[in-house]
Amino acid sequence: IKIAASAADSVMRCFRPALLFLSSLASSSSLATCNAYTNPFTTVVLNKPKDTLCSHFDPNSNLPTIYSFLPSASHRWHAVGRLDAATTGALLVTTDTKLVAHVTTSAVPKLYEARCMGILDEDQLQALRSGVDLRGGLGMSKPCEVDVVSVERKITTVRITLREGKNRQIRRMLHEVGSGVISLARLRVGGIGCEGMEPGEVREVS
Repeated sequence: IKIAASAADSVMRCFRPALLFLSSLASSSSLATCNAYTNPFTTVVLNKPKDTLCSHFDPNSNLPTIYSFLPSASHRWHAVGRLDAATTGALLVTTDTKLVAHVTTSAVPKLYEARCMGILDEDQLQALRSGVDLRGGLGMSKPCEVDVVSVERKITTVRITLREGKNRQIRRMLHEVGSGVISLARLRVGGIGCEGMEPGEVREVS
């Protein structure tokens, strides 16, 4: 019994940093919450600029990667949920692979702002909220929150909160309801955003 208890304690110590960080993602807490424990790894939020890649290297592209904006680290950096090249905004990057696994497989809310082609009517908005076929073998999107921010000159700006992350999901969703993305930015991942940060700026959150 003592051996089993010791093993359980070891497992909890191993996952404690990731679990505490997930708790901070689920709230609107500040940087201080993320620093409330000792973590041997480093996690940062990057205000991802447009036309940058989340891959370490792409032989088919001349675009710069997000890793050119990051400080050197003893461990290799990993993006926590990638953004496509054209999408900007809040991107978590960490040296902790366990944290990547926890965040990407949990229902941490991710808030996006999209400028869309055309004026979205209530039927289109409700379809986005309820779920649409993402095609390409990705299945249906899960129910999500969609709020209209503004409508002007045949452009609708919406804020969409997802609790999943499939390849080019918001672009696929809008295409399925007969619209398209003019520009797309991720504003927050859980309680962590990039407000007040310049494109390419990095802030440590752990």
